Amino acid sequence: MISINSNSFDFIRFFFAFNVLLAHLKELSQSDDLLFLGHFSNSFIAVNGFFVISGFLVAKSYTNTPSLRTYFLKRIKRILPAYVFVVLFSIFFFSFFSKFDFFQYFTDPQLFEYLGWNMIFLNFMQPCLPALFDNTIICAVNGSLWTIKVEESFYFFLPLLFFFIKRSNKPILILIIVYIFSILYFYFFKSYLGMPLIAKQLPGVLSYFSTGIFLFLYLKILIRYKIQLLLFSIFVFIFSIKFSVFFLYPISFGFVVILLAYSLPFFNNFGKYGDFTFGLYICHFPIIQLFKQLNYFEIYNPFYIGFLVVILSLLFSIFSWFVIEKRFLDRYKKTAVK
Repeated sequence: MISINSNSFDFIRFFFAFNVLLAHLKELSQSDDLLFLGHFSNSFIAVNGFFVISGFLVAKSYTNTPSLRTYFLKRIKRILPAYVFVVLFSIFFFSFFSKFDFFQYFTDPQLFEYLGWNMIFLNFMQPCLPALFDNTIICAVNGSLWTIKVEESFYFFLPLLFFFIKRSNKPILILIIVYIFSILYFYFFKSYLGMPLIAKQLPGVLSYFSTGIFLFLYLKILIRYKIQLLLFSIFVFIFSIKFSVFFLYPISFGFVVILLAYSLPFFNNFGKYGDFTFGLYICHFPIIQLFKQLNYFEIYNPFYIGFLVVILSLLFSIFSWFVIEKRFLDRYKKTAVK
């Protein structure tokens, strides 16, 4: 029998984070030499993969947590420390690269708007810092942070969803309703109203979350036929892309992601030395932006600079894990005590 705890989620999450890094490296560097990265990196697919895994793992955490207070506390500890650090560190570190002097920079209203909106996860309201990154494709300091508000919103939505599931005792029906609503919301705003930024907010990505939840709830049944279901899901996923059958995309993709996590045993211990995914995800964007502002991709060999971005991002993710994130996670603190 396969244990629900024996999986390669750490590897798959890291793979998705690295995929996002490469996609942003290609987009933000604006270097022709790095366009090839677009052939095997796709931030849209990677982010949706995160949402599926989040649905699965957070549902698991919720059902294994004795109280709602403890559940929210665990979620806060996982996201907030590193997130707050990155926001504050960016403000102070990039003061050295702003075209404003220190006084202008630290008294500019834009700085306080950036701090305020980012602290409540609405970074799209003010993604830029004063006189910074004005020669890059976008002035955003950390465009990756947009997903954090979606993730946080999901943490609040999940207990409500489970309340209705328990009341109705029909989890499949509730999840189907959520899935269909999410699909309709996404394509109404994206295709009919032409508002893709609104489309990909929480209601629009609930199809991925709900797929992850469904797979968690019925994993013990589905895992018996994991190879057959995985092959069939891959077929449906390819079919949904080729023939634009959009309503099949989230569920087929979700099945592929979760079943893969239980089909790659050689990656089950990938996170043995730490979970560097979140740090990698929230640290790489500002590094690329800084190198672009300094014209490093034009002055030096873009391949070398791209490699340096990867190394620095990995180093920051390691720092984030050992110095910040790990200290707030109960299971690692307990391990340390032993």
